[in-house]
Amino acid sequence: MWQIVPGCYLPGSTLEKKNNLLNMKLINQQRGGSRPLVLTAFALFTLAEMAGAQPFTYKDSDLCLGFRKVTPYSDNNQVVVNIGQASTYVNAAIGTTLPVSAFSASQLASPTFASLNNLSWSVFGWFTVPSANYPGYPAYTLWLTVPRTDNAVRSADANRYGATFQSITKGKMVSIFLNAAFVSHDIGTSTAYNTATFVRESIATYPTHLYSVWMGDLLDGTTGTLNDTWPDNNLEITTPGAFSGVVRSDLYEVRPLDDGHGGMVVDPHTGTTGLAYYVGYFEFNSNGTITFTRQAASTMPSQVTLKIARTNNASTISFLSSSSVTYTLCFTNSAGLNTPVSNWPSQSGTITGDGTTKSFQDATTDPMRFYLVQEQ
Repeated sequence: MWQIVPGCYLPGSTLEKKNNLLNMKLINQQRGGSRPLVLTAFALFTLAEMAGAQPFTYKDSDLCLGFRKVTPYSDNNQVVVNIGQASTYVNAAIGTTLPVSAFSASQLASPTFASLNNLSWSVFGWFTVPSANYPGYPAYTLWLTVPRTDNAVRSADANRYGATFQSITKGKMVSIFLNAAFVSHDIGTSTAYNTATFVRESIATYPTHLYSVWMGDLLDGTTGTLNDTWPDNNLEITTPGAFSGVVRSDLYEVRPLDDGHGGMVVDPHTGTTGLAYYVGYFEFNSNGTITFTRQAASTMPSQVTLKIARTNNASTISFLSSSSVTYTLCFTNSAGLNTPVSNWPSQSGTITGDGTTKSFQDATTDPMRFYLVQEQ
């Protein structure tokens, strides 16, 4: 079995290097339930020499969008998407909504996944190498999503941890990208499911190189994975069993609490050594599209209290708004109370708050209707 050590590379011709790497993969698969083989950055250096046969690429500060289904909903494939530099999202203007780069709904369609129901996904990335796009960033800054339990309510802010601890989490993130590159190399030819930013991983063909191996162990549940390593253990969000509407997951920039040399790191966005910086949210739609909305890292909007007045078939739903918060009116009948709020119909128009009382108008002949005002 090859051992990759700093300063070494696989000997011989490019073809011999390719065969040796494939042998490492086969040895790893034959190990059964033991810890998966970790491809190091030096193994990746060798893979990079064969760029023509390795379409999927990544670099420091790229964000990964990963999809999988877990037991008992497991499907035949898993997906890793490179959605570009974190700075694209962090530096977007407040209030901007962006389509997620390098991703399309067709990539998730059958035969990749039988449906979008019970589909778990998350976004994450890391910073290590100094760059003009990230001035003043400390090493082991992380970006990661925290799922919402209610689309209308932002998640609790992510915690920050020490540089040494966050470096461990970063290592698991690297493994996901690195093994996606390995699978891409092994496939060898660019197809609709294997491009510079997208790779579909077959569970049957690559049982030890999957997104799941590093996000949540498929083998024996004991390997330290990203979900295990991150103590909040809340990175992934899962679509409902009958997915319609949208699900949202919040993106945080998590700078380490220290610089690795004993100095405390004050987050320049918040001016404190407290919780992580809120960047905005990803929204996954049941039609397969994903967008990112940049939001201000302000205090979470307070819950609104609704007042309803009814005249004939017209209802007026009033509430005290908060400045710069966008509101949407959702509604359902009594039968709809058994469905998730995210599946309730909504009016097409929105209201932007300014600290005064605002009202929605709704005309209906339903004998009974329930209302919810969503904040975002």
